[in-house]
Amino acid sequence: MDYMKTLASLSLGSRLKRLSDQLFTEVAVVYEQMGLTLNPNYFLLLNLINKMGPMGITQAAEYLAVSHPAISKLANKMIQEGYLTKHPHPTDKRASQLILTQQSTQITEQATPIWQALKKHLDYLESLQKTPLLDAIEQFENSLKQLNLSQIVLQDLKKPVQNISIVNWHSDYKNDFKRLNMSWLNSEFNGELTVNDQQAIEQPESYYLAQGGYLFFAKQDEQVIGCIALKPISDDCYELSKMAVCPDIQGHGIGRSLLLSALNKARDLNIQKISLETNSKLLRAMALYQHFGFTQMPHPKGQSDYARADVYMELQLYV
Repeated sequence: MDYMKTLASLSLGSRLKRLSDQLFTEVAVVYEQMGLTLNPNYFLLLNLINKMGPMGITQAAEYLAVSHPAISKLANKMIQEGYLTKHPHPTDKRASQLILTQQSTQITEQATPIWQALKKHLDYLESLQKTPLLDAIEQFENSLKQLNLSQIVLQDLKKPVQNISIVNWHSDYKNDFKRLNMSWLNSEFNGELTVNDQQAIEQPESYYLAQGGYLFFAKQDEQVIGCIALKPISDDCYELSKMAVCPDIQGHGIGRSLLLSALNKARDLNIQKISLETNSKLLRAMALYQHFGFTQMPHPKGQSDYARADVYMELQLYV
């Protein structure tokens, strides 16, 4: 039994560390059998300086996208073992540069065919994956940077939001609908406002309700804190749009409750399909839509009427 697998995403960091350790162990065996005296952990910095030339610790940290202390610690170990030397920068007296020693130059020449052989077989292993591993890691790394995991987890662990209700349209909520959507547009898209946006948020009665659409609002006590719109675009398809939640209360499932209310209404109406448009940078929204079963697909018009929308998604309610 592999207990790590039972922990699913909670063991992601540990599984990646375990995979890294396994790879480093395999590489160390190859090095030893080929008579190469090199710690596999030194590969990145050694290879970087060999390819790019002398550089400072800050520059190396930027190239490798790791912390300055981590590179500093690694460089000090490599200096102690004779792989690197530190020299004053030729033009900046305040800075210094890391330079390969003669020992490192010789090791690099010896290691080059070994690295080529390793790459050949690692490329083969990656080709066996349904999703290329390196592409998946890069996508995950980019998503992690944008998501700010620690902050949203801490936000979720704050005191739970209470007294939330989902209600239908009322004329009293018209200004709230505009306020919530303008706040979202200002924070995410520099206030970009299209003609359709203006019609929707200024005249929701005619844009949505008169067209057979619906508007739902999340309230905490008497305060409106979220909204979502549902509008028919064909006989069998409704469009979800204008989902917005107050920034200071996001991360507490309010968007999920709004989306669920809209989908339940669509099911009551026997609507076959729901569509929506969004932006790929809105990771939390994308994750929410995917959780509910929305799938990304080509836009039926070829492209959206909204410059900010680069993702089109659909959900089949009834087939």
